[in-house]
Amino acid sequence: MDDLNQSELPTEQIEVTTATTQDLPRALLDAHKNEEAFRAGQSRILEMIAANAPLGEILERLVLLIEAQSPGMLCSVLLLSDDGNHIRHGAAPSLPDEYVRAIDGAPIGPKNGSCGTAMHRGKPVVVTDIFTDPLWEDYRELAAAAGLRACWSTPIMSPRGKVLGSFAMYYPKPQTPTGTEARLTDVATHIAALAIEHQKTQEALARMQAELAQAAQVTSMRELARSIGQEVNQTLAAIVDNADRGLKALDQNKPDPAQLREALTNISRDGNRTIEIIARMRALAKESAPQRVALNFRELVTEVLSLVAHEAQRKHIALQTELADDLPTVLGDRVQLQQVLLNLVMNGMEAMNGITGRDLELTVRIERGDNGEVVVAVT
Repeated sequence: MDDLNQSELPTEQIEVTTATTQDLPRALLDAHKNEEAFRAGQSRILEMIAANAPLGEILERLVLLIEAQSPGMLCSVLLLSDDGNHIRHGAAPSLPDEYVRAIDGAPIGPKNGSCGTAMHRGKPVVVTDIFTDPLWEDYRELAAAAGLRACWSTPIMSPRGKVLGSFAMYYPKPQTPTGTEARLTDVATHIAALAIEHQKTQEALARMQAELAQAAQVTSMRELARSIGQEVNQTLAAIVDNADRGLKALDQNKPDPAQLREALTNISRDGNRTIEIIARMRALAKESAPQRVALNFRELVTEVLSLVAHEAQRKHIALQTELADDLPTVLGDRVQLQQVLLNLVMNGMEAMNGITGRDLELTVRIERGDNGEVVVAVT
């Protein structure tokens, strides 16, 4: 062998070595391209999270990205219900619809398939053969109908260690993990946790904003109620005063009919005014099903401004209206539209608090839009 030179080596061995040398850079290049595409896919999903895209769309894009890395593997993301006891659908674009619907709402527990058990334990669950594993006893027929034979599920955890859901990998035949799935699982559970936590944060923020808006509205309504209460007291006082005047006139030897008529007219006017105020406040506060009827915006504005007139006078704010002549009749619920107008006017008046040294004026402007809609502005 020591006397052999390179030209005497077997021809087949030289050809195999050359082919291998040529294929290696190509394989490395393909792997590099796949890795770049995988990272780019992750970046796009993170951008969706930052842009507040719907959670379902984000999770579906994530599942499809993971599935693309391992042909033949089907994936799903399930969410843990708010009560912490049930499975909720997240995303499973490649699984049969019948299977997805069947497990949506199923309980979690110590023997509830791979996902329900993983959420219950807070630890990964690997089932290499669904047909023989006791964890799938209650779901075996469902899995068989869907063509599923193996399922590995990993809980999705929040940074504080709270279970948010699960990420699952399904296979159509019995299969044991090879170790290559670990990275895909880490990526999937990490991004899914970010998306779910972001969604929960956005929902909590929306609830807080709604509560703050409700509190502000309650404060405004309290101010309005206090102001209207003062107005009602004034009209009641006027009624009593006019009644006293009428009684005094009757006590005279010769009552003056004109004086009595004036007193009674004033009593009637102030009484009707009080009734109208109370009726409008009751209508605004009453909880009832919306009723769509044809409405005149001029009447709505007049009714709302009559409610806030006393409060505006107390704050030295002049109320003005600019109503277009060609306003169309609109379909809507009278009380709801009154509430919207009332909130706009009260907010406008509140914004003037603390302004001194000049006349205060609030204008309600209603115009007809280019497409026939009604445009309302309070300035």
